[in-house]
Amino acid sequence: MDEESVCKRLIKFTQAGQLDLIKKELSENDSVKKCIGKRHFGRSGDTLLHYAARHGHLSVLRYLAENLGMDIELYNNDYKRALHEASSMAQEPCVHYLIDRGAEVDCLKKADWTPLMMACTRRNLEVIRALLDHGADPVLRNKDGWNSFHIACREGDPAIIEHLLSFNPEVWRTESKTLRTPLHTAAMHNREEVVRILLERCGYGSDSTDSCGITPFTDAVRNGNITIARLLLDKHQASPYAVDVLGAQPLHHAAVTAQDRSLCFLVDELHVDVNVRAADSGLTALHYAAKEGHMGTVKALLSLGADLHIKDQRGRTALHMACIGQHAETARMLLQLGLRDMEDNSGVTARQLAKKPDIIGVFECLEAVES
Repeated sequence: MDEESVCKRLIKFTQAGQLDLIKKELSENDSVKKCIGKRHFGRSGDTLLHYAARHGHLSVLRYLAENLGMDIELYNNDYKRALHEASSMAQEPCVHYLIDRGAEVDCLKKADWTPLMMACTRRNLEVIRALLDHGADPVLRNKDGWNSFHIACREGDPAIIEHLLSFNPEVWRTESKTLRTPLHTAAMHNREEVVRILLERCGYGSDSTDSCGITPFTDAVRNGNITIARLLLDKHQASPYAVDVLGAQPLHHAAVTAQDRSLCFLVDELHVDVNVRAADSGLTALHYAAKEGHMGTVKALLSLGADLHIKDQRGRTALHMACIGQHAETARMLLQLGLRDMEDNSGVTARQLAKKPDIIGVFECLEAVES
């Protein structure tokens, strides 16, 4: 019988947890049975152990390990072990079984992810508890500098956050390689309850910045998470004027990401100047929105009092920025609102920055009308 066909059926039976059919197939194909214990399949290089652990079929996993003698530390092309698979899919019985058989609890897959990190991508406290109780280290960091607590803050389960802090009260003292803290991560992903816990139990300083100068408050507003932005203002003395390494403020970041509600919150509630300039460039929120082609945000800023004719340090208007971004419809709208093409400090007009035919056509149509 074709060995490849037999292996395909074994994979299918393992994924479905059909132990009787696995046994029957192997009893009829002795040559396959002799080699299946070390056989890797497909691009991933998974073994039958990986499939069984991923799908949570404990009886199959036990048969493969105990009856066929498969090594539970076999890894695939990403260096994932069966424990990684069971942890990442919250397969608690399989996690316990693999640990009891002596699986290395902090084994590393590609990019230095441990089973505990994989478990923290799921909201299953019991799997996390099992790994911690058997020696998993929550402060180990992957290649990006994230530890398990960082990952848990992204997922946002308050019970898991509380448990990790109780297990190791210092686990929050971590930064990624780009200097992002778990507070940044929770604020970015709108994890309100997690942010509350972090502010109550951890010692984060106000307006801590990542390598780009982004604060948790800026992360909140540029992702439209206004409730968390308010929380950071009230409980953490965050500044709505904090600047990044390029001198841009939260208002500018909200314009880049087209978070119109955040813009209204900053201008109407916090009284941030809608025409405030980025320190290093003189760009306003209107410039940033125009460069990204966010027509709705341009309109929102104008309704909030943005100055259509304001120039940056290089003498460029929002029309220049729309042309730099090659956004024809935004350029058309700005022209219809009364903004006219002009030279910047280097003598370059907005039209000269246009490269696409459709945006060049905007200026040609305007010139034809005016002539």
